[in-house]
Amino acid sequence: MEVLATAALGVALVVLGFGALVLRRLLIWKLLGLNVASGGAILFLVSLSYRPGGKPPLIGFPAGIPSADPLPQALVLTAIVIHFATLALSLAYAVSLAEQLHTQEAERIEEATEEEMER
Repeated sequence: MEVLATAALGVALVVLGFGALVLRRLLIWKLLGLNVASGGAILFLVSLSYRPGGKPPLIGFPAGIPSADPLPQALVLTAIVIHFATLALSLAYAVSLAEQLHTQEAERIEEATEEEMER
């Protein structure tokens, strides 16, 4: 039951994050929505990898005891590190765009970049 509740919370966070990504106009809110969606996906993966009564997979344990799978843990840790790096880079890029174009609205930024590309 705990796994289903955690997985449902992860899915709800993904939906909430993508909703903010689609519905909000400011670039910072879009990045925040993307951050929430990524956190929800990570929570969903962690909830799926849970095994009740699982022990660490070490040499010397008896064969009948269920062991936890270390692969999802490694993938989630890698995803967290990659997500943090891409979020930091995108926030720095958003601040740079806001300083250059004097706006944070995604539509105005798109219009300004299209005008720049036409030149």
